[in-house]
Amino acid sequence: MRLGLEAGGDTLELAVELGIRGVPVDGGSLVNDGVDAALAPLRSRGLEVCQIGAFGYNPLSSDVDAAKQQAELLRCIIPLAGETGCRNVVIGPGNYHPSGFGHYDLRNFEPQAVHAFADAIAPLVALAEEHGVCLSIEMYLKGVIHSVSQFKALRRLVGCDALRANVDPSSLYTFWHAVHPARAVEDVCTGLAGHYGLVHVKEVAVSEGFHVHMGLVPLGMGHTDWAQMLRLVSPHMPEDSWLILEHVLSPEEGRQSYRVLMDAAGKARVTLS
Repeated sequence: MRLGLEAGGDTLELAVELGIRGVPVDGGSLVNDGVDAALAPLRSRGLEVCQIGAFGYNPLSSDVDAAKQQAELLRCIIPLAGETGCRNVVIGPGNYHPSGFGHYDLRNFEPQAVHAFADAIAPLVALAEEHGVCLSIEMYLKGVIHSVSQFKALRRLVGCDALRANVDPSSLYTFWHAVHPARAVEDVCTGLAGHYGLVHVKEVAVSEGFHVHMGLVPLGMGHTDWAQMLRLVSPHMPEDSWLILEHVLSPEEGRQSYRVLMDAAGKARVTLS
């Protein structure tokens, strides 16, 4: 499996240090700066694009003007994706709340929400198919596409192979998933078979505090069995896909999480390169 890294401002140098060849690029930079300028820092270091982010796209947002602007930006990103060597443009799960990933709106969980999201993205999925590109949904607990079944419902409504899902179980963890994640990991990894976009690796764990506080932690500080996840995803990874270690907050954390991931790969008998 091809390995990518996202570590904020440290991404490029840490990827070179660790011998990781894939790094994400912001889709807006492809449009605003041009493909050559946006990719120059990667190419000069021998790195490849593992993911094109378009996370600002949120057609259900109550901020209608922002939603229109981001939809137009995505229309511009899709035709440029092929020039990067990466086919996966990643969008959010749909959210009536304008924060996208930050908060939620109760309308996200109503039955008609997935239909509204499908109606909005269908023309863009068709555009992606026309250009040999895939739109990959970043499923998320607070959004419209908050489960494997919700993604499959969306996939049926859109009816196009250019729509994919990111495999990222920790984005869907509830309290019980976080403390006993094995079943959730299996359900996501096997349930999305045939629909993979990218695989994301990050850990979510429960922290101390009254009632429930959960958030991102370095690999090894939660309960996810990464060897289990690697074994489960390996048979279903498309050739154009990447497994991306993401949300790394510092070089030190990145080095430690990389060691945890490579140890898990050894136990799972899979190769990350």
